[in-house]
Formats: sequence, structure tokens, C-alpha cells
Amino acid sequence: MDEPGRIGLTAEAAAQLEDLRADLNPQKGEDGIKLINFDLYRLAVAIGIKKGLKPPALRDKSNASYRVGELDEDGVLYAAVECAGLVTAGMPIYEYIERLAEQGIREFYDENLKTGQLPFEKIFSN
Repeated sequence: MDEPGRIGLTAEAAAQLEDLRADLNPQKGEDGIKLINFDLYRLAVAIGIKKGLKPPALRDKSNASYRVGELDEDGVLYAAVECAGLVTAGMPIYEYIERLAEQGIREFYDENLKTGQLPFEKIFSN
């Protein structure tokens, strides 16, 4: 199986990720920890793994801006997907990871529009 060296999102989800980061980060002069895109991307993937999601293939992916070696330095996301048995034989695991991120970012964005925050109650219940 040939794994990609870079993964990303569709242009729409990449824009949503930027909006989320801007909305969720502390404003100038406020205290708090600043999120980076990797944080939200990884969280979206982790939640997708936890839920056992099987998101559809990405169409029009134009944003392969994350180096796999930086996003998943220790291979934790890879190992979690592999151990969960979520990927069919022959499918690159990192392509599946970007599908999980795409779906999760879209869900975060929709929830943030409704409530002004990430869906923590849904994320940490059960």
C-alpha cells in the first residue's frame, strides 16, 4: 500500500478550518492557548476514529498542505486507524485520515455557527 506524503482538505473545508481557528482562538489581549490547524485537524480525526466513521472519498481535494511526517510525527493516528480496523485492505490509511478530518471539520464548523463553540458535549459523551 502506497501512503501519500501529504494530506489535506477540500478548499471549502480548509476555509472552514481557518474560520474555526480564528473564532476559537483567544482575541488579542485575552488569555488562553492558541490553537493551530493541526490541533483541530487531529481532533477531528480522533473523534472520527472514536465514532468508527466511514466518510466518503473527498472530491475536488485541492489542499494537500499537511506533511504526514509533521501532522502525525509518531504515527499515532495511523496506528489508531489501523488497530480500529476502519480501513479496507489496500486503501491508504492517510487518505482515510484526511476523509475523517474533512467530515469532522465540517461538523465542527456547523456546530460553531450554531453555538459559537465546538460540540464538546457530543465529543465527550459515551
